[in-house]
Amino acid sequence: MKFSILQQDLLPALQAAARSAGARTSLPVLENILLSLEGENLKIAATNLEIGVMKFIAVKKTSPGELTIPAKLLLEVVAGLGPVEVELESNNEILTVASGRFKATLNGIAAAEFPAIPLGDGKGINLPKEVLLGCGQILFAAAVDEGRPVLTGVLTEIKEEKIDFVATDGFRLAHRQVKLALSDGERSRTRAEGFKSLIPRRTFEELLRVIGEDEAETVSISPSQNQNQIVFSVGKTVVSSRLIEGSFPAWEKIIPGQIVTRALVDKEELVRALKLAAVFGRNEANIVVLSSGENKLTLASSVKEIGSQENEVEAQIEGDSLQVAFNTRFLQDAVSASPASQLMIEFSGVLQPALIKPMGEEGLEYIVMPVRLS
Repeated sequence: MKFSILQQDLLPALQAAARSAGARTSLPVLENILLSLEGENLKIAATNLEIGVMKFIAVKKTSPGELTIPAKLLLEVVAGLGPVEVELESNNEILTVASGRFKATLNGIAAAEFPAIPLGDGKGINLPKEVLLGCGQILFAAAVDEGRPVLTGVLTEIKEEKIDFVATDGFRLAHRQVKLALSDGERSRTRAEGFKSLIPRRTFEELLRVIGEDEAETVSISPSQNQNQIVFSVGKTVVSSRLIEGSFPAWEKIIPGQIVTRALVDKEELVRALKLAAVFGRNEANIVVLSSGENKLTLASSVKEIGSQENEVEAQIEGDSLQVAFNTRFLQDAVSASPASQLMIEFSGVLQPALIKPMGEEGLEYIVMPVRLS
């Protein structure tokens, strides 16, 4: 393998792929980046067996071949060169990196030991990138703890030309629904085969980075040929991920039905009030108590060892007066994630979940479970 490329073109591609390289793994090849050259197209790939990233870039002065090189080492060498033309050449399992008066040899591992990264089955659905970028508003609600793997994923389902994204950790839920303009082929395919996947939160986080780095306006989503992986194509980048197996909770049943009180509040004012409440709620339960009154929401929190606070937020109140306790952090996460300047908070009762709707953001809603006060 032999090729030359500008450092400023190679470095971003290496950085994007290297994020998915395995760290401290029992398989040393997973700590490596695969460089594979066919014609004038260089494939740069990395995987940790959960997420795989492939980037394709044009190079010149080429000779075919492939090799894997430690990701961190290759990144440090290329980053240190600055904006110059770089020539890379492999001989057996050694890569030579040369530019001007600089020359280095890097020990690699044969490409044959690198695991295959799945490709799509060709039955992709094309979505505007904004549809997926909006998932950044709900990812916080997915669980981080691997104790219940299904809760670490984001349910992604297409039906009736709408796509639903749902994340929950059992204590709060975030739901985003977007209407789609599918082609005739995509419409018939989703009706016949359905589209329902449980995609890891970490995959969405990586996908959002890739979309932000690429100029492509659309993202293609397709299952892999063996059906247990999902593949996203963004411009000249491919992100593949394993799917989570298991049954996602029946989230529709969690959405409150009968509403007894509504409060329309300013988001930023509520964010500030919740931050202050959190200062006096730093105990195991981390509780803030919301009380509705005439044209106001009152937020109260206390810790015996520290003290207490009470704060009033201006609000338009409809319905009954009530007092509900929440985990401060869960409520704060939902309010902070909202892209709207005003929020409608709907209460179903003292021990019922609250529904938070960003005003003017159709299809986006947050649910926070209450805390029972002793």
